[in-house]
Amino acid sequence: MNPLKAVERAHTQHTLCSVIGTGSGSLSHSILRTIAPTGHLHTVEFHAQRAEKATQEFKEHKVSHLVTVRNQDVCAEGFGITGVADAVFLDIPSPWEAVTHAKRALKRKGGRLCSFSPCIEQVQRTCEALLNHGFEEICTLEVLLRVHDVRSVTLPLPDFGPEECCTNSTQMASDLNQEEVPNTGNTSVICRTATPPREMAGHTGYLTFATKPRD
Repeated sequence: MNPLKAVERAHTQHTLCSVIGTGSGSLSHSILRTIAPTGHLHTVEFHAQRAEKATQEFKEHKVSHLVTVRNQDVCAEGFGITGVADAVFLDIPSPWEAVTHAKRALKRKGGRLCSFSPCIEQVQRTCEALLNHGFEEICTLEVLLRVHDVRSVTLPLPDFGPEECCTNSTQMASDLNQEEVPNTGNTSVICRTATPPREMAGHTGYLTFATKPRD
């Protein structure tokens, strides 16, 4: 599931979308491309320097008219908007503390909430808060980056007996859409395979989606 699916309606309905945890502004730029030219993004960043830098980048990229940046603690002060957001995206250490404010920011006719957390304990607390505030259709997906190495391997063609469809090794290789490798022994084929590394630096993450019911 694409996280931006939660905000696509902001483009079609010409309404607002809200996101918190501006950070580098990468996700904000992606959302802006989705809701332009008639939507509007409200993004909240706790760190003053990050908020200032993001504001400057939005101006340089000529999208500042589509976004409002606030420097505040969303868990304590909220989003600064009420009843106007089609969707809310949370990317903070304690998203369960912002669920109340997220519900208040979403429109009365409902909306979608998406929260990203690296730890399952954060997900559990967030889901509990979502249930307590009446959210429905709660779903969590694991996001795990796995890099696969593509390589070629040579495998012998199996012997399935004397049936006609299997007596012609050239036809077998063609049926398998593989390349036949001529040799003096058994006929083989070259296959493309993808193998993940045994060890990999990184960590998993979780996307939790929920729907605010209509008031």
